[in-house]
Amino acid sequence: MISRRHSVFFKLHAFFALALIVLSLLFISALNEQKEQKFHLLAHRSMELSRILEESSIRSCMEQNKELQEAGFKPIDTLSPRCEPIPIPPPMRSKLRSRNVKVTIYKDNDGFVYALSREHCTMYYRDTAEEPTYYFVWFLFCALMGGLVSMYLLLWSNLNPLKHLYEQIQRYGEGEEIIDIHSNGKDEIALISNALNDALEKQNRLKKSRELFLRNIMHELKTPITKGKLIVELEEPSPNRNLLSKLFSRLEHLIRQMADIEKMHAFSLAKTPQSLDTMIKSALDNLMIGRENVHLSGCEQIMTVDEALFTSALQNLIDNAVRHASSLPIEIACNTETICIRNSGEPLKRPVAEALQAFVTERGDGGLGLGLYIAQSVCDLHRFNLEYRYEEGIHYFCIRFA
Repeated sequence: MISRRHSVFFKLHAFFALALIVLSLLFISALNEQKEQKFHLLAHRSMELSRILEESSIRSCMEQNKELQEAGFKPIDTLSPRCEPIPIPPPMRSKLRSRNVKVTIYKDNDGFVYALSREHCTMYYRDTAEEPTYYFVWFLFCALMGGLVSMYLLLWSNLNPLKHLYEQIQRYGEGEEIIDIHSNGKDEIALISNALNDALEKQNRLKKSRELFLRNIMHELKTPITKGKLIVELEEPSPNRNLLSKLFSRLEHLIRQMADIEKMHAFSLAKTPQSLDTMIKSALDNLMIGRENVHLSGCEQIMTVDEALFTSALQNLIDNAVRHASSLPIEIACNTETICIRNSGEPLKRPVAEALQAFVTERGDGGLGLGLYIAQSVCDLHRFNLEYRYEEGIHYFCIRFA
């Protein structure tokens, strides 16, 4: 399982959060800069108004009002009820006081109003030349935010099929059949998904072809073996009859092993809750081993496994223990974590890792060397561990499932 900090989606969320924070800080900084520029503009317009009034004080009222209107200032009688004074920073307030006219700036729905107090009268002028409020900063912020969110959603939608692809691969690894993972996209993830889909389809065709081939061979072999066993049973007792009976039984056992291997490679697990004691007894019955040759203890628990495959694994481990035991009975001991099959005997002639491989057998054993390989493969499919140790003349093959 991928850790959270290594996930592509975590990195995408982190990048988006960081970009959002940076964009917000830039927006706040731009707003503060725009606010400061607005104060500078107001101070400049106030000083311009004061200058015009001082320079035109000797002119007639008509000439003064004409010059004010040309500069963008319109005299008004009084303030509207909605006017609110604008607080001016101290440096700009000092700059306005450098003239003899006291200026107060108000803001209402129609724009800015300048109140000029001189001597015992106050005159009001509306700034008609004021440009509409410029929303460039807000427009830029909204455009960048929209682009950032759109890019995030686009990347997220393109990466989201990775989760589905990962789930499908996990299901395939668990033995389920994937019907279709074809994608209609044009990006790299879609190409990977389609390439994997094509590879799985090709593998499924090969697997079905192999299964059909093996099943046909096993079916064709079972018929002569069954007829041979029937003919042997009709013969008079003799050493050759016993030898042929063992030979046919051995061939039948090898065919069952081939069927188990075919099922394992097909990844067709059908897990259901099963009694461990029942599976062990079924394995003993298949091997035709008397109960007096096996000592069972603590094997009453329920396990969720593929009954046929797990019984086959137990059967091969028990068969290996009985065939190589220097004395009977062998012991099968179970607890909440392991199943251990113990038998006395000589040490292995080769490393256990080699003995667990296919077609590796002890000299003169007479088998194909598939028993331990099947047991190991079944444990791998169930995500169990097959452990081995040899202590004081005792072989221990243990399946650890917890």
